[in-house]
Amino acid sequence: MAKLRVALLSAAHLAMDMTTVAFVYVLIGVREFGALPEAGGAAWYSPHSAAAIAACVLAYDLLAFGLQPFVGAFVDLKKRAAPLLYASLFGAGLCAAVCVLCDFPQGIGAASAALLVFFSLCNAVFHVSAGAFVIAESEKKCAPLGVFVSLGAVGVALGRLYAPAVLFAAGACCAVCAAGALFLKTNDQALAPHFERIGRAEVKENVGLAPLALLVFAVFVRGLGGAAMPSGYAAGELYVLLAAICTAAGKAAGGFLADAFGTKSVALICLPVSACLMLFANGIPALYLAGLALFNTSMPVTLWLSFAAMPRMRNTAFGVMACFLMLGSVFAMSVSVPGWLAFALVLISGAAIAAAPHVSKNKPEISENMPRPRKARKEEGKDV
Repeated sequence: MAKLRVALLSAAHLAMDMTTVAFVYVLIGVREFGALPEAGGAAWYSPHSAAAIAACVLAYDLLAFGLQPFVGAFVDLKKRAAPLLYASLFGAGLCAAVCVLCDFPQGIGAASAALLVFFSLCNAVFHVSAGAFVIAESEKKCAPLGVFVSLGAVGVALGRLYAPAVLFAAGACCAVCAAGALFLKTNDQALAPHFERIGRAEVKENVGLAPLALLVFAVFVRGLGGAAMPSGYAAGELYVLLAAICTAAGKAAGGFLADAFGTKSVALICLPVSACLMLFANGIPALYLAGLALFNTSMPVTLWLSFAAMPRMRNTAFGVMACFLMLGSVFAMSVSVPGWLAFALVLISGAAIAAAPHVSKNKPEISENMPRPRKARKEEGKDV
């Protein structure tokens, strides 16, 4: 049941991101690839001004990601997530269907801006509330987190590329996923044992500022590095889809790799190799995409380690990581960052992730829950 729930919530992640991003691109009027031959098939053509487009995208990012820490704090305080999960899925699905049936929006105005805020709120609430159920399954393993976050990248790509065509279907998928969650008994009773365990756990500090600062830095750099080290060739439709698939594969693989070989191995091997591929082989599509996959292996690791930094506020920690990921991406798009600087920061971020567990005062809890190398697990089996 738990594995099916994580898989379903991962599919819902895809549907939610596809719905909300598709609405944003319908709102700003960006046409899909090849839609305007006279404009050279430009992917970024829009009748609106650059300032209006930037304002809509920035508003969406700030609301959808910037509000997640506050939603997470609410979930941690009330110890409830199911009502938020269903409200966000059904709300986004219903609004998407109404927009398509009413052929709305036709432009940027007060009503469409209100809907942009609503979809952004649905996105923020969904990520944290769905994440709460995945966090409950991730107390001693990182893989569920990787599976959950992985498909969001695919949803963003599909929403971006085919916004008018997929908005209704994406909204319908949100509603279907909500119905599936009901069938799998995704309710607050399923979270009760998790909240009870973390409430009983003995911790030396409720918020470990030192490890949290290191993880926040690493997440910010991941957002920055992903935008500051672009590929050295044109981003056509096929490339965007392949990049999304590789990103999703990297996030999913990162959790399993951390469980098998430890979080330090992912931080100190995958990130440096990915930085080299993305900077020095960015003109070779296959190598760049491989680097992109390795680059994203750290995402579930930073999320998982953040729970040790904030042991009784895990949903808040989840939101904080998402918020700083967005801030890194926005910073890279706003300021020109040299490739060599992004490369150096990625290397430093790997060291920061590896160091985070060692600067925490909650060492007994962290060492108990940290994935151990496969060799150590085999030796323990022999002793038994």
